[in-house]
Amino acid sequence: MSKNILIVYFSHGGENLIEDRIVDLHGVGNTKVVAEALQKALIEKGGKANLFEIEPLIPYDKSYDATLARSRQEYQDGAAPLINDGPNGFEAYDVVFLGYPNWWGTIPAPILSFVRDHNFTGKTVIPFVTHGGQRFLYSVETIAKEARGATIKEGFAVAAAYLSAAPSVIEDYLKKNPDLLG
Repeated sequence: MSKNILIVYFSHGGENLIEDRIVDLHGVGNTKVVAEALQKALIEKGGKANLFEIEPLIPYDKSYDATLARSRQEYQDGAAPLINDGPNGFEAYDVVFLGYPNWWGTIPAPILSFVRDHNFTGKTVIPFVTHGGQRFLYSVETIAKEARGATIKEGFAVAAAYLSAAPSVIEDYLKKNPDLLG
């Protein structure tokens, strides 16, 4: 029996810091690129995976500095901003890949909102992160604390500077975890 897989992600598509330079990603954030590559890889292996992008109701500014300031304040306040409605039928998914950029060593506030808004009991959660060199840091611990009742499995990380390597990182991960598809 094939597992119902959902890929949930938050991605900032404005200016991002990559290799100590501010780069405009022109609306397609790094995490979105990885989420789409993951979906493609799962489908190529005979699985089925739906994508859901978390979007804050008050979007982040395209400016790196403005986003940095807002995300810092959200982190300090423990904020969980309002986000778009979750995917229909969330309760039917067995496996939830949860993708996000590493902000302040943990999950961004919109991911926190999503996790708090959904019942993860009985689900397998697999985090994946895009980062500038810090990988997961404290994000997995935060997910484990907030996604009560879920089984948190080891995920994978993709450095922003090596985004083109995402398909091979995903391929290696899926080879090590063949049980994900059935």
